[in-house]
Amino acid sequence: MKVTMRLTVAVCLMLLLALQASAALAAKSFVVLPFQVNAPQSYAYLGKALPATLQAKLTRPGQTEGRVGSTVATSSSQARGLLGGADYAIWGTIAVTGTECTVTLNSVDKAGKTWSKSQSGQVSVLTGTISSLSSALGSEVLGIGGSSPRTAGRNNDIIMNETGNQQSRTYLNPQFRYQGASESDGSRLRTQRIKEKMVDMAVGDFNGDGRNEVAVLTDHELMMFTWNERNGLQPLGQMRLPSSNDTYSMRAIDLNRDRADDLVVATFDPDNNRPYTYFFSFKGNKFKEVAERVPYFASVMRLPPNYAPTLVGQRWDSVKLFAPGVHIMVRQGKTYELGGRISLPAGATVFNCVWMPASRSNPSEQLIMLTEDEKLKVFQGVGQSLIHTTMERYSGSSTGMDFYKSMPGLGVNKTYQLPSKFFAPMRLIAADIGHTGEYTLLINKPVSTAAQLFDRYRYFPQGEIHALYWDGVGLGLKWKTRRIRGSVAEIDLADVNNDGVLDLVVGINTSSDLGIGSRQSMITAYPLDVSKTDPNTPADLSDFEVNPN
Repeated sequence: MKVTMRLTVAVCLMLLLALQASAALAAKSFVVLPFQVNAPQSYAYLGKALPATLQAKLTRPGQTEGRVGSTVATSSSQARGLLGGADYAIWGTIAVTGTECTVTLNSVDKAGKTWSKSQSGQVSVLTGTISSLSSALGSEVLGIGGSSPRTAGRNNDIIMNETGNQQSRTYLNPQFRYQGASESDGSRLRTQRIKEKMVDMAVGDFNGDGRNEVAVLTDHELMMFTWNERNGLQPLGQMRLPSSNDTYSMRAIDLNRDRADDLVVATFDPDNNRPYTYFFSFKGNKFKEVAERVPYFASVMRLPPNYAPTLVGQRWDSVKLFAPGVHIMVRQGKTYELGGRISLPAGATVFNCVWMPASRSNPSEQLIMLTEDEKLKVFQGVGQSLIHTTMERYSGSSTGMDFYKSMPGLGVNKTYQLPSKFFAPMRLIAADIGHTGEYTLLINKPVSTAAQLFDRYRYFPQGEIHALYWDGVGLGLKWKTRRIRGSVAEIDLADVNNDGVLDLVVGINTSSDLGIGSRQSMITAYPLDVSKTDPNTPADLSDFEVNPN
């Protein structure tokens, strides 16, 4: 009898422990409520984009199940009232001031227990901030760790150590290795073809609706698109530019502080290279000149110490093409005029310079300049001392101006002298993508055997986007994309499809195999997931090709 009772008690205890284990293993449920956004209108879309990102990062099959709510909560009591049967309610706020943002993430459970954490950083690395906060919430509240399967898959293929095992390799994007990955995993997004050759491209909120659009500049036309992942580029408007001038460059900046980016379009007269720069807005989905054109080369620079976008201009020179001196441009009535001169080294133009802010490993800011022969020069400190010049050539733009060089006072004999070509520098981007306190330079590296033999050959069949960093001696390679088929026309760094994830955006012109006049263009984008990248992992340099053509 006693033995039977003991067996019965043991079985009951085993069943009780099994039920407790089963209850412990039951999936926890959560709801992510829309974020409260205290920022300019251009960031309003983050209110819905961030919850979707968090829901994906915190979902684990068999462990956690999440959904996105539709009602904003401003307190724990309100959030608790919106649980709707879930175990946890998650809500937050984002505040943007200039280039800085602060994100606060909160949660509350059925019993009223709350959790909160805040983190500040640059707007450009918002993805990393969200990933850090979601990891903290997952481990401290939901009892999960690591990245979600979807995030880990997208963040599995950059900057790797080939000597390590497969599990230890960490990448920024699956396309950032030579062998690439399946595009069905969302690691690369592509649009349909545009039946025009691209001269330049810019991504920004141009109509003021809080979402980014894509501006494309061709030889004599300005076009605006919105990117729909299902249907590709959807046209919003277009404008014909004066046929007497050729387009040269396009940059985005909010000139009148109306929370919508404007376009600065530099053109030149092909007969004498005299510049004319136009200023356009796209408010109300219509192109409109916001200022009278100016007879200067104009562009946008991020000037220290706050690195805010600044309109800059430069005079034309009949011999040197660019007159010495780059100036800040100031509004004068209906147009812009040259203001104070910026301290820059010889050879600097409004198009070919970018500042790398000081970092933990390099306490002094650096100025990087693309030379006329497309090499990179690095200048250090207030005195702008030249400390490095690359052997490699970068940029690779096919847009250029023919001009004749001459010695002062001797003139030019065009009957036997061949013209030189000044090619428009592509955008130089300095960014702290990984939120590590270290800046990298994003730049195109054209790949062509023919271009090594012929200086004026510019129909590059392939290209790569390189991220360069200062290693104490020179500019080293931190990561790069796989080979891009086609001639890269421009790059940008923005959330091009408005999903809350920062993208590396690349404009491409097709090859000239079918004839120069038949060239078309398209745009591809690489979503950047910085949640698992290791900045100390060496780059993979194993993808040299003897004949890339």
